[in-house]
Amino acid sequence: MKNYKKISFVLLPFALAMALILGVTGNPIWAASQTLKIAEIENFGKEFMLKTLDWDKDRLDVNVIYEGNTLLLPQGNVVLDCKLPGRKKRIGRVHFLCLVKMDGVTKKMLRLYADVKITYDVYRLIRSFKMGHIIQPGDIELTQLKSDYLLRNIISDEKDIMGHKLIRNLEEGETLLAHMVQKVPMVKNGDRILIVANKGSLRVTAPGVIRQNGFKNDTVRVENLQSRKIILGTVIDSRTVQINF
Repeated sequence: MKNYKKISFVLLPFALAMALILGVTGNPIWAASQTLKIAEIENFGKEFMLKTLDWDKDRLDVNVIYEGNTLLLPQGNVVLDCKLPGRKKRIGRVHFLCLVKMDGVTKKMLRLYADVKITYDVYRLIRSFKMGHIIQPGDIELTQLKSDYLLRNIISDEKDIMGHKLIRNLEEGETLLAHMVQKVPMVKNGDRILIVANKGSLRVTAPGVIRQNGFKNDTVRVENLQSRKIILGTVIDSRTVQINF
């Protein structure tokens, strides 16, 4: 009798385990089921994010993470339906949902997140410079920078750097941002220039003096040294102001 109890005690867990593995008909559960692997979920999520995020696809880098387990699902047509609420121009860690649907019925709701990075074209210094240095050809180089946060002050056009003045000391390799440089006036108060007036084939010139700082194409006050009158003209270059008449 004691041996019978001992055998029953040993067989009971085994019987329970078999009951979980076998269905009512005695067929294994996995014979009528399918798996949705972690890699499959992440790959689908990545494709969804690449299509959904409002960035230039050539500059977009997405890595999707699902921290759950492989899913065991009954046989049927499985559809993943992902949702990204809110703005579509996102960067950094972005959380989103994926609904697992079978035959139109939601079976699971999965929480995923994506690490989103953007590749920017940026200019950086090829050597160190002191505050006040005027950027010249050969001082900078164009390179690419991958970032997981939004860069709001990048300079993507060389004309927005060339001839500009550094407003602080910068080290070799530093990326130039808009707040690091300052536009230098093409003409300054007191500069001697040539006043030019064109009308058809007629060209009239006179010596002048700039009476306010100005950049290229700015309208500035200039004094005609011959008539001593203050007139308005357009800055053409550092030596020329043009007026209309």
